[in-house]
Amino acid sequence: MLDDLVSLALRQFQQDCVKLCEHHYPTVHNRGMRDPHMGKALARRLMRVLDAHDKPATFHLLDDTRPHSQTVYQLQLDGSAIYILAHRLLSGNNACRDALVRDVAWLLNHGITNPAEPGRVIVVSDHWIDRTNASKAVPSWWLGHQPIHADAYRAQGIRLTSATSSLAETIAPLGLTEGRYRIFHPLFRKKDGLPLHKYLLLTATFPLGVEEDNNSL
Repeated sequence: MLDDLVSLALRQFQQDCVKLCEHHYPTVHNRGMRDPHMGKALARRLMRVLDAHDKPATFHLLDDTRPHSQTVYQLQLDGSAIYILAHRLLSGNNACRDALVRDVAWLLNHGITNPAEPGRVIVVSDHWIDRTNASKAVPSWWLGHQPIHADAYRAQGIRLTSATSSLAETIAPLGLTEGRYRIFHPLFRKKDGLPLHKYLLLTATFPLGVEEDNNSL
């Protein structure tokens, strides 16, 4: 049940991304969305979805005083918790990828108040594909394989490359497994209305804690 609601919220979140880009990021293609905007918008969208299904939740920003820390929101439901980590990929290079993994590690080691409590960890990021091979390998690194619609990328002049590792392989030693990795394209080209494959909205959802009854969530 919780996974279904999270999936619904992520699909609807694409509309929020479009509005954020229109009102706050006229040059979003240069940098991507700021982490606080991205994390808070997803938290609010998820809260609306949960509330519509009689599962009210509260959310707050985790208090993190680390330099250059990323944005983490905690949604608290009755008997479960959802943690949203927002981390944009300004570049596709290893340094930016490693920084994301370090923030996931911090969340697991210091941000989660009760590791045994059932819930989810949601990692959300965005990236504008540039001309570098590292950037063109981001979809492969995120999914663990090339997107099934790679032809659509090529049709827009984007020749994806294959990553030598994957996000799943990198974070598995941290204890996050059985993740669901997705790439959305919320923006559309004005000239033909097709999804703009150069812009990636990246999400990864992981189970957390021990669930005695999935339906209770």
